[in-house]
Amino acid sequence: MKITILYGSATGNAEHIAKDLAKNINESKITPPSAFRTADVMELNMFKRKKLMESWVVKPSPSDGNAMKKHALIIVTSTTGNGDAPENASRFVRFLKKPPPSTLTSSCISAPTKPLEHVAYSVLALGDTNYDQFCETGRNIDKKLNAWGAKRGMELVCADEATGLEGSVEPWLDDVLGRLEKACLEEDVVEEEKKDEEEKLSGEMKEKLSVSNDKAATKKEETSEKTATTLPTKNVTPAKPATFPPTTTTSKTTTTSPPTKSPTPLYILYGSATGNAEHIAKDLAATYEGYLQNPSFLGYFPSVVCCDLNAYKKKCLDAWSSPPCEENESVKHGVIIVCSTTGNADAPENSDRFIRWMKRKTTDASQPFKHCAYAVMGLGDTNYDVFCAMGHLIDKRLGDLGGTRALKGVMADEATGLEETVEPWVGSVIGKLASVCKGEGQESVAKVEVEQSTDVEKTVAASTPAVTAPDIATAATAAVPKKLKEPSPSSVEEKEMDAEETVIPTASTTSSSVGVSTVRALLSLSSNTESLPTIPNSSLPSMVSSLSSCQLINEETMKRPRGESIADNMTISSTSSGFLYTAAKPYESSILDARYLTMTDVKCATKITAAASSLGEMDDEQLMGAMKMYEEHFPLADISSAIISEQQRIQYDKNGKRVIELTLALPDDFTLEYQPGDSVGLIVPNSPAPTQFILSMLQKSHGIVPTQKISVDAAHPITVEEAVRTTVDLCCTMKKRWLFVLSMYATDPEEERALRLLSSKETTASVDLFQTYIEDQHRTVVDILQEFPSCQSITLEDLLGCLPAIPPRYYSVCSSPLHDRQSSGNGNDGHYHLKVAFSVVDYLTPALPEDGKTHRRRMGGVATRRLECVGSPFLSNQASSESDSKNLPTTTAVQIFPKPTHDFRLPSNMSTPLILIGPGTGIAPFIGFLSHRQAQLASLDSTQAAEMTSEGTWRGGYELEQNELALSKGDVKGLNLAVDYMSKHQQVGDIDLFFGCRYSDGYDYLYQKELEEFKKDGILTNLYTAFSREEGSKEKMYVQTLMQKNVAQCGKRLLEMIIEKEASVYICGDGNAMGKDVQEAIVSLLAGYFCDKGVCNDMEEGRVRGAAHVDQMKTSGRFVLDIWS
Repeated sequence: MKITILYGSATGNAEHIAKDLAKNINESKITPPSAFRTADVMELNMFKRKKLMESWVVKPSPSDGNAMKKHALIIVTSTTGNGDAPENASRFVRFLKKPPPSTLTSSCISAPTKPLEHVAYSVLALGDTNYDQFCETGRNIDKKLNAWGAKRGMELVCADEATGLEGSVEPWLDDVLGRLEKACLEEDVVEEEKKDEEEKLSGEMKEKLSVSNDKAATKKEETSEKTATTLPTKNVTPAKPATFPPTTTTSKTTTTSPPTKSPTPLYILYGSATGNAEHIAKDLAATYEGYLQNPSFLGYFPSVVCCDLNAYKKKCLDAWSSPPCEENESVKHGVIIVCSTTGNADAPENSDRFIRWMKRKTTDASQPFKHCAYAVMGLGDTNYDVFCAMGHLIDKRLGDLGGTRALKGVMADEATGLEETVEPWVGSVIGKLASVCKGEGQESVAKVEVEQSTDVEKTVAASTPAVTAPDIATAATAAVPKKLKEPSPSSVEEKEMDAEETVIPTASTTSSSVGVSTVRALLSLSSNTESLPTIPNSSLPSMVSSLSSCQLINEETMKRPRGESIADNMTISSTSSGFLYTAAKPYESSILDARYLTMTDVKCATKITAAASSLGEMDDEQLMGAMKMYEEHFPLADISSAIISEQQRIQYDKNGKRVIELTLALPDDFTLEYQPGDSVGLIVPNSPAPTQFILSMLQKSHGIVPTQKISVDAAHPITVEEAVRTTVDLCCTMKKRWLFVLSMYATDPEEERALRLLSSKETTASVDLFQTYIEDQHRTVVDILQEFPSCQSITLEDLLGCLPAIPPRYYSVCSSPLHDRQSSGNGNDGHYHLKVAFSVVDYLTPALPEDGKTHRRRMGGVATRRLECVGSPFLSNQASSESDSKNLPTTTAVQIFPKPTHDFRLPSNMSTPLILIGPGTGIAPFIGFLSHRQAQLASLDSTQAAEMTSEGTWRGGYELEQNELALSKGDVKGLNLAVDYMSKHQQVGDIDLFFGCRYSDGYDYLYQKELEEFKKDGILTNLYTAFSREEGSKEKMYVQTLMQKNVAQCGKRLLEMIIEKEASVYICGDGNAMGKDVQEAIVSLLAGYFCDKGVCNDMEEGRVRGAAHVDQMKTSGRFVLDIWS
């Protein structure tokens, strides 16, 4: 029996889902088997060409045992713009909006009002809750099909791309074929059956398939969890397995029963840029290893191998190349991959070699994953144009390379919070993977009854009852809070009670800690009479295991059998990016120069420089003193307050907007090269104040001195101070699972209650405590330890284990290797260098009641404040001609490494026109673009070239020996490019630049002088500026506003460049809103253009065509974004 699957897709998601489902139907890979044996899949706009309407008005004829009384139809469609249909669905949508045409009447129906009465259907709508008209196209189609007489076989499901589609799509895929089959078999559904269906949707599936008008991030089954003493008990029915079964089949008939124990380890690999993917992978590995320590635990995998993706060849590939069980080819190796996406669809550095190997055509022939079953989680950020590109790529390619997909890839959004997606996946992935690895298939997963499991390992031998696994914290860490009790598996009643709630002793007196007082104030509780709510364990996070093991080093532990030292076991990852310097092995650079790009006064920088007791690096005391001086010199205040004047408001606003350009030295041997558009990563330690607090706390609570040696994860010994200062991020905003860890150490009952309340998955009706108290205030682990002092007994191992690594800070390069090579002056001393520009992060958090008063916290960037302080001598020197360069520090070390981009590059064809859109510090890479273009054109001046030849800075056009050139290979390539194009008499394309800032008085008009020079020299064709904080102006003018308001000048020129001159568009800046708003403005301009030209009948159709035009530009590399959140 046949089913028709139609899709409307703009970005490819809807098309992928539809075609994937059709493929599984046609290849009989649906589990459990479906009555539908064949599937036709096509775009919605193909409905007329394929004469679908004409076939649907006729009742299906019973033939070859076909008992279906209705045609089966599935529609998967996205919504583009703000409620528009995708271009390949627009005709179908317009057709449905009209009354049913009389031409569809036939002998089978008496009137045209119900032409689709012989159709049963289901609609899956994809949308984005960042837009007002969420899933509008899918909603309209679902409504119209029903109005035309079609029978709704399954309720409409809306999936939100902003928070990840999988939570809604997978349950829909699990149920849709079965529900449609039932609807097609029955011509009418009686009221009792309708009630049965509604009851069937209750519970877990109703939760998963419910359509939210406000947010479509459907939640997966909640996992009831115990405290760290016993394994949690699941309170809901296990989710159905994913629809997508293994993508490969075995060639031999199974000759032996599946093994009860895997012959090989569980492989968990990660690709991580900021540490999140690594954290998830290691947490999963540590948790499972903790279970394995319990002798009664019957987990399938005997051990775990956890490593970065680039270690695949060294640690995994040999094992994967052979079947784990020669006698049974259905048995597979288990592989889990967690990978993030950096930049705009780039692979993290520690996964790029794996990605390149996986993408090679030669890899396809070997089918390296044919003996593997896999599960993939991708981490991404919907602020970026391409969401979870690496996760989607890996999930697809592993299947192409012979792998068996154990469950559909899951994509988590860092912009909206990872926990909601990560925790359900972590809770079920190993169990589902184990079932497939044993060759049982996914159907068996639903049959396994595990009453006491976190779902981390819910599959054991089919004949073996489930057992209680050991406590996570006990198994995964060496040091456990003493208050935690050992599990007691003999008492079911005790375990059930413990899973529901941990009894916390009632405090005789109310806690006086700042944290408890603030939480009580937020909940409007009386200071003496009301207790904080008790939170059941089922509402607490599950990911609480330690990621690191640390060992204090003394003379005895330094000695190992056979003369080994701890350093001998240290694994050093080789560089895989093709660059000598990486995040793991950065270049020790130095600051050559610094200047404010804003009109910031340098009195404070001068004062700090004068107070410096010695040249060179600042120590902790000097650094903290400098930070305090900057805070006092640049006071901040609530600019919305009515008690300050307009002039004060502007000044306070400017105080918090300081932008610095930093010049950094590069190695003279060209071992660190870059191109305009690249970024550079900076490695910075924790700020001195939190570092000193933690060191003091460890010494006071555990007697651990800063100079004591430790080994983290059996690596080379380092001091405790180095570990605290450089290995974990003390300054990041707390996560719920970290708060839960701290709650287990709290000795004060009220503090424990408050921390459990803050870490709860649920929110109170009156206030979201975690959002208000933690996220809005950006509270760190040090803040929590200070405000809840009874948890300061936390061990060093748990502290290092629960916190992420310090992430690199990335900044766009604002220079050109051609333009700045061997430049003199500005304190550079002829060094090979690069420049970056950044805003100093300095702001006030929202007001919060604290100690009976309203309080705002002043927050500063860990990297940017440090760079401002250590760069003070340069900042003061550039503003004063009387400064003596001899007083500048001899060196200020900064660790850096290159982060090249693949897309954000100048076109190789210099005749391609450019549209550069960069408000604020988004202008930085475009300064590099313009400088590079200027250097390329300057190389064509033979007089200038002759002069530069004598100076050893050749700029093209002369025969010189390679050792006579002070140029890298990249420089020569760029210069020859200019010579080649001009020799062919090609014109250089126009360059238009849109820049936005706050004030037109020049305060934050970054690179104003340089931009005006570029315009004067003809490098820049047009310069458009927008100012959003003009004094006396009520309207805020942003670059996107300028495009739409000034259509006669800006809008018309944009259309000319995009349509007629086929310009390439580059957008750089804050991605929270700007990137999407600019794209929306361009789509609106294109819509008006298409309507004016008569190509489209109305603006609705024009917007669809405009969005499709932008998508096509992106595909061809003519619309590129570099945004950050």
